[in-house]
Amino acid sequence: MTTSENTTTAIVHEYINEEYEYIQYNKQLRLIRSVKDDMYQMQSILTACFAPENKTPNEWFELNSTHELLSEFEHVELKKMYQDRQNLPSHLKGIYVHKFLVSSIAMWAWPRYAIYILMLLDELCTKQREDMMKEDKSIQKRIPRSVPKGKEKSYKYMIYTEELEKEEDKDMVMLHLVRRNNKSFYDLAKIYKSDRNWFY
Repeated sequence: MTTSENTTTAIVHEYINEEYEYIQYNKQLRLIRSVKDDMYQMQSILTACFAPENKTPNEWFELNSTHELLSEFEHVELKKMYQDRQNLPSHLKGIYVHKFLVSSIAMWAWPRYAIYILMLLDELCTKQREDMMKEDKSIQKRIPRSVPKGKEKSYKYMIYTEELEKEEDKDMVMLHLVRRNNKSFYDLAKIYKSDRNWFY
């Protein structure tokens, strides 16, 4: 297979079970990922990079560069960098590595295909970041409507109007929606005493 065949750039997630999935980036690049801790099966990385048969997971761990790399990770106090999981079905068992090690393994396996591993990780990171931003926006939207459970009757919503200053808007008013605890309505005393509000 040549690199020109790697044309598909959208990541496809294929369910294996609740804890594992395939991540497909192009026709050849198909990695096994542990969903719960974002670790990758080392053998699937080697297979995706067309590593020669003599390049095995154990051989990579014997490299001096690997020892230096793992030693440095110990200094920055990251979580476990790899784990040998032999109590899994045959197609899933093997050594799983931290995502920070994936690019190093791919470069050692075959640099020609390592670029696609890097592109996959970058695309996956971008997607995760976008999902986090969407979730954050969703939470921010819910916050104004959220109150402690059991305290629903301790809160009120008030709608009040505000005159618009611009001449072209003189026939319009601005509506404001405010949520307050009953005890903190004094913050809105001036509005509360006016005739420009409604309570719900």
